[in-house]
Amino acid sequence: MKFRYIYFLFILIFSSCETERKNKSLSPRIKSISTVISPSNSEIFVKGDSIQIEVKTDNKIINSILILENDTINFKDSYKISSNTFNKYGKNQIKIIRQLSNDKTEIDIKNIYIYPKEKPRSINYEVLKILPHDINTYTQGLLLYNNDLIESSGQYGKSFLRKTNLKNGNIKNEININDNYFAEGITIYNKTLYMLTWKSKIGFKYDLDTFEKIGEFNYQSEGWGLSTFNNQLVMSDGTEKIYFRNPQTFKIENTIEVYDNDGKVENINELEIIDGKLYCNIYGKDIILIVDPISGLVTGRINVENIFNRKNYNDKIDVMNGIAYNKINNSIIITGKWWPSMYEIKILN
Repeated sequence: MKFRYIYFLFILIFSSCETERKNKSLSPRIKSISTVISPSNSEIFVKGDSIQIEVKTDNKIINSILILENDTINFKDSYKISSNTFNKYGKNQIKIIRQLSNDKTEIDIKNIYIYPKEKPRSINYEVLKILPHDINTYTQGLLLYNNDLIESSGQYGKSFLRKTNLKNGNIKNEININDNYFAEGITIYNKTLYMLTWKSKIGFKYDLDTFEKIGEFNYQSEGWGLSTFNNQLVMSDGTEKIYFRNPQTFKIENTIEVYDNDGKVENINELEIIDGKLYCNIYGKDIILIVDPISGLVTGRINVENIFNRKNYNDKIDVMNGIAYNKINNSIIITGKWWPSMYEIKILN
């Protein structure tokens, strides 16, 4: 009986201690004593809008610091900036630091989105010439170099690079791509031909004359379109993002997001730089966008959906893809995946 009493007393004391320990662990967490009232995270602003920066606290704010991409501003409780402060459309970041009277510093980072105010212009064109195109070519990249048409064709086990004389259609060079890779966009930089692959996260460098492989490079996203802008390579990955990469290291040096007045434009595919503007097509649509490469703003839209009548062909015909600039004629050659023709068009406005 005495043993039972001692055992019961031990259990009671142990349970009491355990309860006390659990209660201590439930002590309230230290909370932030200041709050960013505005802007809210992911808030959308149209270009030209005012953006109210406002903070609130139970403690006295000695100073607040607003950190933007290219500027740092000191204020106290509130401050107003223009959305014109931001050079890029899409996601932009605001960092707000509060220095409080109790020697504490609190930091918030807010993502805001800048939309264009105006709609893109509708751009008209005329067809100058219709050229033959190999219907077995699943066009991924297309460019002109010294009157030669260089084209990459996709599909696993069927990818290839081809150089064709634009005037007579004779094939000057062609190589097959390893069956493990799905060929994607191409561009030329310093007489080297760069080619992306779709999902393998690897690209290849080729001698421009012989198509001999002379190097490789890596990236973390899918590979879609590729072009050259000044001293950078410009790459798309099927999202709204455009990456500006170092040609030697292929590291990202800048990023823009493609936006029109309705918001982000996804499925950006083939790319071509023409007179300092980025021309790109939207995968799955017969539309070419004209984009400012600095801000990501869509300034124009070229609707080419009536240029090729698919009804006269079988189901193998796929989407429009391929934009090549003809500097001599100041024209653009466009085609599509498995299309029987290429179209040389001239922009009218």
